Amino acid sequence: MEVRVRSLAMLFLCLAACGPSVSDYSANVDGGGSGDGGANTPDAYSGPVGVIAGTVWAPGNAPGMVAAGHEFPIYGALVWLSISKPAPVPDQVYCDECVNAPSNAVLSDHKGVFQLQDLVPGTYWLIIQKGQFRLDQQVTVTAGQTLQLQATATTLPSTRDPAAGKFIPRIALASGQYDDMQDIMGKLGIGAVDASGRFVASSAAGIFDVYSNGGAIDNAAMGSLSSLVGDLDKMRNYHIIFIPCSGDQNTSALWNTQVLANIRHYVKEGGKLYVTDWSGEWSDNVFPEQIELRDDPFGDRIDTPANAYNAASDTWNTSMFGNADDLDDYTSDNAEAVDDDLNQWLHEQRGPLATGGQGLFDANNFVVTGAWDHITALNSVQVGTDEKGFPVHDDPKAFVIGDDGTGGGKKPLTVIYEPVGCGRVMYSTYHTTDDTHPGLVPQERILVYLIMEIGVCHSGPVID
Repeated sequence: MEVRVRSLAMLFLCLAACGPSVSDYSANVDGGGSGDGGANTPDAYSGPVGVIAGTVWAPGNAPGMVAAGHEFPIYGALVWLSISKPAPVPDQVYCDECVNAPSNAVLSDHKGVFQLQDLVPGTYWLIIQKGQFRLDQQVTVTAGQTLQLQATATTLPSTRDPAAGKFIPRIALASGQYDDMQDIMGKLGIGAVDASGRFVASSAAGIFDVYSNGGAIDNAAMGSLSSLVGDLDKMRNYHIIFIPCSGDQNTSALWNTQVLANIRHYVKEGGKLYVTDWSGEWSDNVFPEQIELRDDPFGDRIDTPANAYNAASDTWNTSMFGNADDLDDYTSDNAEAVDDDLNQWLHEQRGPLATGGQGLFDANNFVVTGAWDHITALNSVQVGTDEKGFPVHDDPKAFVIGDDGTGGGKKPLTVIYEPVGCGRVMYSTYHTTDDTHPGLVPQERILVYLIMEIGVCHSGPVID
């Protein structure tokens, strides 16, 4: 079996997750290890074989960790075996280019279930990975038997401990004034939440870094968001930078062209930028071509136009910068997960509902709250040419659409795009979480799903 991509319409598997083809495996410095080492070589072994099976769970959301039925399975996690312990996930930002997976590799399905079959008996390293979340452990395959792994062995980690085979992304979080992204971190065990679902600020220490941006956990900050984006070397310490919805505390930094260049270079080198709602300037001013924003169809608050950035000279005209923040919020009562895999994964999961109470999720019709901005258009942007001189385009992909109150049908609410190099940008018009509560409502589950999704590898040519 060859695993390279999940589907033609989706993002590709991560290099550090999947490793190269078996023949090239020992030379890979990111994936590490030495291939499947005979774990799936029927020509070399004719005796009885074994099977390994299990279900991959999100950090902090496996059976026994949350209310029964509210668990969080991971779709598209790559699971494979290696004779030797794989090299660690790189400590800093790096470029994941997709290559072939080892021959024994499989992907977890929409319920998180996987099965490795036809395994030669022996002891191996089992690697389970989604983006920069990775769990390495040794397992023993017994002839003629199925090793059914328990949740403790298949739950992605909440902390980084390379010696124990546990990896999570290096995370910088700008404390949002209106979007408490840290609550989601705590619900994943990346830090902690109290009984009401509110993040315990002191629990971030040693797990992820906080930068002040007007939010509730500014007191735990290492410095300001401006200080982070003003230092490219500091940015390189993180696989992902979260800038959830906030006010104007640090936006003056965006008129500094060196800051704009730093953010662009960070994404070019493989960094992931996650932006929500009123913080849209942090993506739109740097990459103004892919997404068009407006406060409403008749309003005069518009985004930064595409020609504010000159690709030929790699410069910005900051006098053209706009602000499309709507001053009125809206609720989308008919949100829909339009990506096929996201839709299949979310459908009929269970948890708290944005409207109150508990229930099953309908991936074709759910409520999104805490939305303020509006995406009016997505634009295909030529970002370069390939080795044969053919144009390479970035086509922003909507994962969630819904009625935004402006008429004209459903509009994009959550979008991922790849504007430069091999990193990604995710922009959402709504808050990650709109109030404090235990558990994960549909919009929170979707954004956790996408946090992992933007960590997978880059397909196609890497354009400077």
